[in-house]
Amino acid sequence: HDDHDDHDDHDDHDDHDDHDDHDDHDDHDDHDDHAGHDHSGVDPHFFTDPIQMIEVVEGLTEFLIEKISDIDADLVRSNAESYIGELEELHSEISALFSEIPTSKRVLVTNHQVFGYFAEQYGFEVVGTVIPSSSTLDSASAKGLTELIDVIKKYEVTAIFADVASSNVLASTLADEVGDIQVIDLYSESLGEQGSGASTYLGMIRSNAKLISEGLTDHDHDH
Repeated sequence: HDDHDDHDDHDDHDDHDDHDDHDDHDDHDDHDDHAGHDHSGVDPHFFTDPIQMIEVVEGLTEFLIEKISDIDADLVRSNAESYIGELEELHSEISALFSEIPTSKRVLVTNHQVFGYFAEQYGFEVVGTVIPSSSTLDSASAKGLTELIDVIKKYEVTAIFADVASSNVLASTLADEVGDIQVIDLYSESLGEQGSGASTYLGMIRSNAKLISEGLTDHDHDH
């Protein structure tokens, strides 16, 4: 992307290539034995990681310029640069927000497997899922839910993160069984309505990060 490198005003964003240090969370990948995990197939939820989305923007930019003959390439690249800057600012904001969360509390229980990329980027561990796959169409087993309750108690999980667009009945049932735990709905599968704070991609990720932070810190911090 020679043209991509010519934006001097974007030189300060070169540090997005330096996020390799986030790959050091390999120790979070070794928890296949946790309840509710089913690692068959490919996790399509790369969009939960804003750094992954930088690559998407860069690839899509060049694809559009190549495929659409009369497109304004300079304008497209300029807009892409601006959006990449916003993604990097969002990443920095989220990293700062999560820096307040102790390692011992960086555990997630979610409705289904959707936050793998997010967890890897920001140093979380997904210790269990209510629905044992990345698809909301699958169902949970009684055995799996019993094991998940044990996991929740073991890790002293303070919140189960469900999805606004999906039923949280099972998550609520689990919360009732465990006691003293919240069920928090995130925007993990779709954008929110206008005014929800999650009507754009950037808003969705920012909103989810704030809700996760609040859920894991027992609302000790005002975010």
